[in-house]
Parts: sequence; structure tokens; C-alpha cells
Amino acid sequence: DERDEVRVVDTEYVSPTFTENIGEQIIKLIETNAEFGLYHVAAEGSCSWYEFAKEIFLISKTETVLKIASPSEFSAKVKRPKYSVMENKKLNGHNINIMLHWRDGLKAYLK
Repeated sequence: DERDEVRVVDTEYVSPTFTENIGEQIIKLIETNAEFGLYHVAAEGSCSWYEFAKEIFLISKTETVLKIASPSEFSAKVKRPKYSVMENKKLNGHNINIMLHWRDGLKAYLK
């Protein structure tokens, strides 16, 4: 609402994850007899940062203009990976994956 236009990159892919859902998943994991170790816990599905912003604008009925930005428009101190999507392989292997799709998590968060 502060700007007439928002520019977001569409070249980096992520799995935006609702933190409440992470907490629920951790409780589920604790309550099972699953093996100890490292578990990835992330929303199902993936999107670009642009797609994520577009969905936020759609759900929140934001009328600000959204445009695709070039990564060179933003000076970053660290280089970001183009694809940082995680898979819930171990959760799925133990049949205890309760993670929402990122769109459903976003709707719950914005609610």
C-alpha cells in the first residue's frame, strides 16, 4: 500500500512455509516412533518469489501493480540460490507428513 508498484524476481524458487504448520509437524514428529535424525520440514509445492507475491496480492485483494524484477535490481551481500526448495522425504517415508501446500499455508497465515 506504500507504493504504486512492487517489483519481485521470478528467477528464485522457494517453498514458503507457514510457521504454525511447522510447529504442528514438529509435535506430530515428537509423538511418533520415527527414527531420530535430520528432517526437512517445508510446505509442499514451490513457487517463484513473484508467484508468491502475486498470490498474496490476490488473496489480500491488494491493487498495487506487481511487476517482474531482474535480480540485478537488488544488491545482495550474499548470492542466493535459484532453487532452494526442500522435499519432506523423511516425513513422507514415515507417513507422518502433515505439511500444507504453500498456498493453503499462505491463506491460513493471512486469515
